[in-house]
Amino acid sequence: NTTESLNLIAYSYGLSKLKAGDEILVSIMEHHSNLLPWQMAAGKTGAVLRFLECEPDGRISQEKLEAAFTDRTRLVAVAHVSNVLGCENPIRRIAAMARERGAVVVVDAAQSAPHIPIDVQELGVDFLAFSGHKLMGPMGIGVLYGRRELLEEMPPFLTGGEMIDSVTRTGAVFAPIPHKFEAGTVNAAGAWGLKEAVCYLKSVGFDEVRRRELELTAAALEGLKQIPHVHVLGSEKPDEHCGIVTFTVDGVHPHDVSAILDADGIAVRAGHHCAQPLLEYLKVPSATRASIYFYNTREEIEAFLKSAAGIRRKMGYGE
Repeated sequence: NTTESLNLIAYSYGLSKLKAGDEILVSIMEHHSNLLPWQMAAGKTGAVLRFLECEPDGRISQEKLEAAFTDRTRLVAVAHVSNVLGCENPIRRIAAMARERGAVVVVDAAQSAPHIPIDVQELGVDFLAFSGHKLMGPMGIGVLYGRRELLEEMPPFLTGGEMIDSVTRTGAVFAPIPHKFEAGTVNAAGAWGLKEAVCYLKSVGFDEVRRRELELTAAALEGLKQIPHVHVLGSEKPDEHCGIVTFTVDGVHPHDVSAILDADGIAVRAGHHCAQPLLEYLKVPSATRASIYFYNTREEIEAFLKSAAGIRRKMGYGE
């Protein structure tokens, strides 16, 4: 999955390439899986962790980029799409600025792969990871892309069976990539399931996925805007959410919001969404996230809005 992929990069590339004084640039909106590995790498190598901040709507401005990059920047870790705000980050621009400084770019695409067609060469990134379960595949399977020359230089992350060419009493010759990074028994069932999910998604087409998401996201945002005491995080534009609608309700904890919606058959996520530094930066302790995909219906959006409109009343506010 994405978490293991990002840890693989941090342990294998990060620990072997980073040194004291180097800077790791991480965006403030990262999922913990693209933050904690770099905290670890910084602690072990003496590298310095710096943060790329965003505007309140999640947009990363050119001014923020220029302030964050330095001549010591050696690695940039950034989400393609925020799992809280749903905004798409300017990966091409970030990659170009990184290349000018000889830095590598690591992209967490867990939230973008189901929604946006991805061309790693066109983006100009060095590593990119995503998970199967976000795009209708099985849990426990994911994809890691890396530039061949970087992967060939990196030591293995895990050692054991299936990742060797030969073993002696004193050492081993590792298998070529990708096998060097696939120790042990592979998740064959997961790989097959992921392949089928990708084939199905391609048969639907990203244009159709995008059209449906925009239609449903626009309805959800417009409906929430009409409900008093409800506040949506991020942009007001439906095309800047990638199907993610995160919101708060005045006077009601997100866990209570989630429980009330759940009782009405609406599945949402509540808490800090594994992005605690972002919520602290936005001065929002926690929030509720509704995730919209192309298989959802207008009727389901209406049911969600009807339930959301009654949350404060059910909590005793008389509204």
